[in-house]
Amino acid sequence: MSIAVLQEQIRRRKTPVALALGPEADRIAPKIRRNFTEMYGEGVMATAEALRYHGCQVLDAAADRLSAVVLDAAAYLRCGAMGFDVLSNLVGAAKARGLYAIVDARGALAEPWLAAMPQADAVTVLPYLGGDACRIGEDKAVFALVTTDNSSASDIQRLIAGDRKLFLAAAEQMARRGAGIALESGYALDIRDLRRKLDKTFLLLTHCTPQAASVAFDDYGHGALAADGDIQYAEDPAAAVEQAIAAMKEWVSVV
Repeated sequence: MSIAVLQEQIRRRKTPVALALGPEADRIAPKIRRNFTEMYGEGVMATAEALRYHGCQVLDAAADRLSAVVLDAAAYLRCGAMGFDVLSNLVGAAKARGLYAIVDARGALAEPWLAAMPQADAVTVLPYLGGDACRIGEDKAVFALVTTDNSSASDIQRLIAGDRKLFLAAAEQMARRGAGIALESGYALDIRDLRRKLDKTFLLLTHCTPQAASVAFDDYGHGALAADGDIQYAEDPAAAVEQAIAAMKEWVSVV
């Protein structure tokens, strides 16, 4: 049900663009970092509070314009327990601003993450525990992350399993169990291959251009969500949101 809620949100906002949120701390605006360093001194607390403030500012820019936010859990958990608190707070802040909140946890199981952050709408999992990873309530969603962009990803993900690459086989199995599929790939061929195998499955796309993402959508602009990771670093996030929407509209129109 939760993916249906997301698709309806996309229809209402008329854009399949999501905010990808999970910045590298040293790329946050120097003024923000300096303010919290002066307040708390050098250390984890200053970094965590800078991430919290920055996240709320960018969420303000996305509110009422974008469909969803994808929060990179690792970016916040580098600050330990304080980072987890920031992540949980930002999930709540996203929901308060009317955004569908996806936690990019990349965990083995969805349930512990959704229990810890009940306001989240969805979570990403790695697919290799199979259907057990998808055991969640009907009001939540799981996205199985089948490709990643780290340098050694092809060691496993592109092995041949029968007549197809392993990531395609994993995607088929997880889709049968009700999961959406997440791809961290800038290759239109990967997205096209997956769409051919899974013509009805909702796709979450990161690290790709609007042109590459466009092959995931049907003629009505439905069936996928593309997360933009550049907005979070823009000097003017509100302007960056509008630019991202316009760039996607050149390739995909939602009706």
